[in-house]
Amino acid sequence: MHKFYLILLAILLSQPIFSQNFKGKITDKKQQPLYGSNIFIKEINQGLICDERGEFQTTLTNGNYNITFRCLGYKPVSKTIQVKDNPVNLHIIMEEDAYELKEVTITNTEDPAYAIIRKAMAEAPRHLNAANKYTADVYIKANMELFTVSKLVDKLASEDGLKISDFKNNVFLQESFNELQFVAPEKYTQTVKAFSSTIPDNFDPKESFRIMNASIYSPLLNQNISPLNKDAFKYYRYKYEGFNEENGMTINKIKFEAKYKNPRLIDGYLYIADDTWHVQYAELSHDLFGMKQDFVISYEEVSPQVYLPISYSLTGKFDILGTSGAMNYFSSLKYTDIEVNKEIVKQLSKKKSNKRNFEIKRDTLYTTITDSMATKRDLSYWNKIRTIALDSTEIRSYQKKDSIQQYVDSLKKEYHSPTFKPFDIIMGGRVGSDTARINFEYGGLIRAFREYNFVDGAWLGQRVKMNIRFNENQKLIISPYAYYTTGRKEILYGSDLTFTYAPLKLGKLNISAASISEDFNPNGISRLDNTVSSALFRKSDSYFYQKDFVNTKNSIDLANGLQLTTGFEIAKRSGLSNHSDWGIWGNKGKIKPNLYPADRFDVVSYSLKLTYSPYAYYSIHKGRKVYRKITSPTFSVEYNEGFSSWLKNNSRYRKLQGSISQKIKISYFNDIDYLVEGGSFLGSTDRTNFADYQHFNTSRKYSLTDFPFDTYTLLGNYEASTNRYWIRSQFNYQSQYLLLKRLSFLQSLPMTENLHFKNLYTPDLNLYTEIGYSVDLINLVNVGAFTSFRKGNYDAFGIRLSFNLKAILDKE
Repeated sequence: MHKFYLILLAILLSQPIFSQNFKGKITDKKQQPLYGSNIFIKEINQGLICDERGEFQTTLTNGNYNITFRCLGYKPVSKTIQVKDNPVNLHIIMEEDAYELKEVTITNTEDPAYAIIRKAMAEAPRHLNAANKYTADVYIKANMELFTVSKLVDKLASEDGLKISDFKNNVFLQESFNELQFVAPEKYTQTVKAFSSTIPDNFDPKESFRIMNASIYSPLLNQNISPLNKDAFKYYRYKYEGFNEENGMTINKIKFEAKYKNPRLIDGYLYIADDTWHVQYAELSHDLFGMKQDFVISYEEVSPQVYLPISYSLTGKFDILGTSGAMNYFSSLKYTDIEVNKEIVKQLSKKKSNKRNFEIKRDTLYTTITDSMATKRDLSYWNKIRTIALDSTEIRSYQKKDSIQQYVDSLKKEYHSPTFKPFDIIMGGRVGSDTARINFEYGGLIRAFREYNFVDGAWLGQRVKMNIRFNENQKLIISPYAYYTTGRKEILYGSDLTFTYAPLKLGKLNISAASISEDFNPNGISRLDNTVSSALFRKSDSYFYQKDFVNTKNSIDLANGLQLTTGFEIAKRSGLSNHSDWGIWGNKGKIKPNLYPADRFDVVSYSLKLTYSPYAYYSIHKGRKVYRKITSPTFSVEYNEGFSSWLKNNSRYRKLQGSISQKIKISYFNDIDYLVEGGSFLGSTDRTNFADYQHFNTSRKYSLTDFPFDTYTLLGNYEASTNRYWIRSQFNYQSQYLLLKRLSFLQSLPMTENLHFKNLYTPDLNLYTEIGYSVDLINLVNVGAFTSFRKGNYDAFGIRLSFNLKAILDKE
């Protein structure tokens, strides 16, 4: 029965679509199809678009219609047709149309395109806000296909047991028919009336492609800077390429090119009408990092002085890291119930309300609703509303849909219900599904080596993790660990407990208990960097002590942008000596002895910290608050106190500190971030141990975990540590086009350039200044040059190389 259904489906889909009573084909004089041509039916404000065969189709009620056929580079054709009971089938032949150059008097060296673009920019807000509301019927068809998949991408992108290569050489298709309701200024409601897809796990209409609502008149066209952005002259060059006459309008052809190769910039053509300065066509192209996209938007006057898109087409090809493929997206729109904004001038001059709403309600700006019949529409319904016919590959995609989904389900079932395999002993794995109430994770022998230092020797052991899910937003993670140290011949052990609660207030409770070695400066050189330096070169700038402790920390939002963090700790602490001198290179005699090897310096302490960002914007995702952006300075104040004499030789101190920090976006390609911090120890510090001093972020000339944005690269790990007071500041300027990126052959590289300026003052160090320049490649590799000064005098120079492995390490 199943095979019979597939055969019947194939036969039905391959038959002529007789319910479409208006269809046709557009070609040039040589009978070559004009792919992407668009058709506008004025009486019903409907746009159509031609497929690769040059064909179009729709359903019209009986009546007379004025229709315009357009294609870039060809003369438009206008026809009047009469639809009765019989279908209308047209063959439109279009003639090429050359754009003529106007006779202009050039008074300076500026291209005539700039005058036209200035007028279009001035009118862009009016065209963007020309309609108060409208309703549109929208048909969308998208397809995609993978041609090749490299082993690297296959490995990196694997998920739920599935590999990208599993879907190679298959065409996947998604169709939907929608009603779009727009209410100014930016509220969209998409009702999915019909939905069909051959993409695995894509049978929910809520997963349908959004209707494109990108406007050339907006400052941003999706995430790209529009060529009509008010600051577009900073990013684009313009060239006048002629004009033609179309139904009494003069249409100017303007070429625009990005000044820089940047993912946010595009190239293409704007076809702009004189007098109204509206865009008739936007022909856009984006070619960067192996991804090429061609995007065409066609506009028509759907109501007096209201120019809206009647069709979108997007064709894309990519070839990235040996993985290649293609995709196509088409949509055609039909408008009804258009309400013209007659108060546009007054509205544009109104000042924005001072009342702020910090919740970013994404779903209220663009809402998707599903009709109960969306996935139940029969072939006759699709034949009536489908404005672009299916081709043979898309028909085969429907035929193979069920078999591919069954294959995907089988792989995911095996992945989410894992069974123990001997190989897991080496690579690590999980016991229990990731959706189970309780599951366990373990690292395997590949993660048995944790670190190496001269005090402990090598850490050999394992950390395991137990995840307990109470509900979607309440989770308990218990992570015990134990490691044998080859130098001290001791077992270091402990456990961390993390409980997330109060999802709308970001409640998080951490409890830890352990017997481990701790760095005197936990903010300084990372333990991974120290491991590499110690093992390779017998060089270490880190000192450690034994710490047996229990601590707890809790953080929660008291109000939006206002977070309270509290902590309490009891720790038995004692000094250690070096127990190892192993290393591949380097002199054993130059290994530094450890600090305070025979001392005892316990602590009982508590901490209070308030952090406040006045303008913190958030959204609610799956019932949990997620901060999206902060547009104001962030203020923090923190108090720490070591008190009591419960243990032996307790450290006593009181420390108060505060800071202000902010990241400021200067332009689309330039940012500044700054931090100013100050603090002081209060009262006597005679019994303050070195472990409780104020330490600072330092790093090596090479680093596997830290980038130079907030670290001192030429300062010793403990050189600035103080038990008195300090003031520090850091300013970083980040630009995508500062020096090197202005060279054309480097502009395609995904890198940013940075200037760093940092100061630190303590009574013992006095004034320390560090300036530098660095280049950051895709937030993965950073190389820079830095110079330091003390009291304004030259101190040192160094080259810094760093790799950002924090993201990987934080996941472990």
